[in-house]
Amino acid sequence: MYILKTVLFLFALVQINVCVAQGHGFIPNGQHLLSDEEIKTTQIVITPEVRLFSERGELLPMSQMELMTNSDYTPLFYADDKGKVRSVVFRKKSNAPVLIQKKTEAHFEAGVKALDFIVSDLEGNTTKLSELRGKVVVLNFWFTKCGPCVMEMPELNNLVEEFKGKDVEFLSITFDKVELVEQFLETHEFKYGIAPNANDVITMYGVQSYPTNIVINQKGEIVLKELGYRTNIKSVLSQSIKSLLDQ
Repeated sequence: MYILKTVLFLFALVQINVCVAQGHGFIPNGQHLLSDEEIKTTQIVITPEVRLFSERGELLPMSQMELMTNSDYTPLFYADDKGKVRSVVFRKKSNAPVLIQKKTEAHFEAGVKALDFIVSDLEGNTTKLSELRGKVVVLNFWFTKCGPCVMEMPELNNLVEEFKGKDVEFLSITFDKVELVEQFLETHEFKYGIAPNANDVITMYGVQSYPTNIVINQKGEIVLKELGYRTNIKSVLSQSIKSLLDQ
């Protein structure tokens, strides 16, 4: 009887995992849920390209990787046909949803002065933030190995096109070296002005989450700050820029 109960329990557990896998329609095609046995023999490497999800399909920032060690959550690993982990779904053991913690860096007071800085682009040309007064400045903090950063680039490129010829300056800030950024641009298009090797600016603005997007008004004041990836980033930034240009 004990053996029968054990078998039934294991069967039910497998069925639950199957149901969970089938219910995650937001997982990209070509990925499968790793079984417990596969996990034992698979090297679990979480890189910035790995996408993190709540069980409701919400894309989580990399800062939520801490849920991996939280006993209230069970991570479900999805791998491609080569066995490389591509997605992680955090399933809460209770009925409460996964909560995305609001980090202190997300807090800012609208109208606070943006800290001044000087950066150099890929050609060595310098830009000083305070010299852009009178223009709307849009900052994007990113790095080449950041999956969500790369995912939002087409929308950011469309944003640049929308405000071409307007008094809007688009500047991206990254800690990556010039060589790495140039190699990245061989296969990816990014229409923002790019300031590589800008660790001092990243530290100055306290950026820890990527991507981070900031809008600065014509007076040099921060009016919008968005942390992490969101599918409607273009419309959010566009609305903020238009409101400033219409003033």
